[in-house]
Amino acid sequence: MNTNFLNTTFMNTVFSLSLKAAAREPFLLFWSITMPIGGTIGLGLLINQPGYSVQITTGMMAMGILFYAFTTTVFSVLAQRKRGVYKLLRVTPMPLWQYILSVSSAWILISLLCGMLVLSVGAIVFGFSLSPLAVVMIGIVCILGACGYVFFSFFISGLCKSESQASITTNLITLPLLLCSSAFYALDGAPRWIQILSYFNPFQWFISGLRSGCSIDASGWLASVGVLLVILIVSLFLAVKSLGFNKI
Repeated sequence: MNTNFLNTTFMNTVFSLSLKAAAREPFLLFWSITMPIGGTIGLGLLINQPGYSVQITTGMMAMGILFYAFTTTVFSVLAQRKRGVYKLLRVTPMPLWQYILSVSSAWILISLLCGMLVLSVGAIVFGFSLSPLAVVMIGIVCILGACGYVFFSFFISGLCKSESQASITTNLITLPLLLCSSAFYALDGAPRWIQILSYFNPFQWFISGLRSGCSIDASGWLASVGVLLVILIVSLFLAVKSLGFNKI
């Protein structure tokens, strides 16, 4: 039987199994669906100010994608590393990059669906509408952001030896990203040093891309997409190094 056909079949199987495994993941249900939706509705109703509904919806979208595409996948990749999955793949006909592509695609798709679910709930509850073009622009930003987070999770998982180390490391990374961003509040009244840090915060560029997509701000959207592409390339490079593709 053709090797390419076998590899394609295996990739599809890995993709399908990864989707099913993720659907049973309790972290996904709480951190990327329940909490973002609850936060969107709760804060949106509590802070009833013009424009805040879109701000909190996009902020919660970005947070949910960050928590799944980065935090949750760090633990998933770490578990696979500890089971020796990547080492075993090196002695099989299946190239390691194809396996990584399959599982990453599943995780990115789930991140996109979670983000769009939060967006849909926010639009229904607060009554704002988005054009098809805006949805496409938002979807592109979601995919780029999720790709960068997933690839970065491979690198971070390689630095951790246990689940406790992974928990501490992901918290040390995600909390500053969230707090130094405009996910939940405007930074206009924040200290100057916080505002400066936000310009170097990759998570802030992710949020800005989502909001530029909502308003169809082409220049702001293109700037965010450009930064997210750079982040994706850097994350991919780090992932490649951490998995040792050069040794295959």
